[in-house]
Amino acid sequence: MTNLKNKKNIIFDLGNVVVDIHLNTTIERFKELGFKQHGNFLGKYKQDGIFHDYEVGKITTMDFVKGIKEQMNASVSDNDVIEAWNAIIGDYKEERINTILKLRETHHVYLLSNTNEFHIKACADRVPIVGSLDKLFDKLYYSYEMNMSKPNRDIFEAVLSGANIKAEETLFLDDGPANVEMARSLGIESWLVEYPNQWVSRMDKLILEQLSVSQ
Repeated sequence: MTNLKNKKNIIFDLGNVVVDIHLNTTIERFKELGFKQHGNFLGKYKQDGIFHDYEVGKITTMDFVKGIKEQMNASVSDNDVIEAWNAIIGDYKEERINTILKLRETHHVYLLSNTNEFHIKACADRVPIVGSLDKLFDKLYYSYEMNMSKPNRDIFEAVLSGANIKAEETLFLDDGPANVEMARSLGIESWLVEYPNQWVSRMDKLILEQLSVSQ
């Protein structure tokens, strides 16, 4: 069982942990625009092809838009692509933000996300209560800036090294089973988040327990 007193650091995933994600909305919007790839061209936890290349910063934002447009109807504009792509981003919930703020009173709190420039621009500056992600977390780690992605071992090692933190003193929350498995293999206690609000009540309970012990 997690004991917050034994942890100094909490690392959060972004999508479906801090902010809601509507994957099927973007998939349907792409199909409406005539996107030629069929099947599950967007993964819930890990991307392939052009989507992966964009997520790890191998291609620029404009190259991404151009590459997607080439697989859509001729009449599709850049804005059509951008709006469909950003339709994946849902809402923040204040209870999640409040819990993270409570954690910041006693812990270092970090964000580690497989993401891209468009999605960060779409969600980074509309966080309830605090306004922006950089005011909510001590440090932000984005796959497209790091040129690596979860669940690869190197991105976790880069965060531990960059933040100068120890695995055994860290708790990690993510909705991806492979991401959680990799973090655990490195000695990081991890929670698999199956739906966005699942972790909030559990964390709030631990915060209260920590407060009662310290009093």
